[in-house]
Amino acid sequence: MHTRTRTIAVVVATALLCAIVPMIGISLRNSVAITSRETNILQNLARLPEELRDCSAVLAFMFSTIGCIALLVILAGIDLRITKDRKIVVRDVIVSATPILYVNGIKWLVERPRPITSVGSGLLPGDPSFPSGHTAAAVIVSVMMILTVRNLARKRFPDGETDRKRILLRRAVIGGVAIVITVACSRLLLGLHFPTDVLTSATVCPLISYAVWCVWNVATSSGK
Repeated sequence: MHTRTRTIAVVVATALLCAIVPMIGISLRNSVAITSRETNILQNLARLPEELRDCSAVLAFMFSTIGCIALLVILAGIDLRITKDRKIVVRDVIVSATPILYVNGIKWLVERPRPITSVGSGLLPGDPSFPSGHTAAAVIVSVMMILTVRNLARKRFPDGETDRKRILLRRAVIGGVAIVITVACSRLLLGLHFPTDVLTSATVCPLISYAVWCVWNVATSSGK
């Protein structure tokens, strides 16, 4: 009962946030003051060393649509090798990838223009700015990585070694958070997104994945 109650709370909270995000996006799109302040931040970041932008360009390719799919396939292959269970791998992929559907929908609903700092960039995607698709891709890859490591910990360590499981999972979570922060910062360094674009994806996408995870577990438990 406790698990079901928590799942309902998570789903309701996530649904409310997802409903509010489009309104936030439209407000940001129409606010000259906020756009000006965020543009100033991007212009200041443009003064940082060129090497940082070179690294950011590499991340732009890694976490593009094709790059994200490739990384997800690799992690799914590793996950399958660990679990030997296709249903578990399918669950992990769905939990990880679901947020991109929401992000793409909000992009075309809000249609926030890209920052002026993106003009002339060969890395500029053809879709709107809000929220950040690359940051969402980083969340997708990170969640899949965390779930894969979770399966590895459950297989490698017996039930009595819970501390070792927690340490391994904690490291995976830290690594995932680092990936998301790095990719989010890279989008700002390239001047392709406003700070609120990347912040929205970094906040909403993990919550969507967690809500899907909770619903999946409750549905699976009910079916048994």
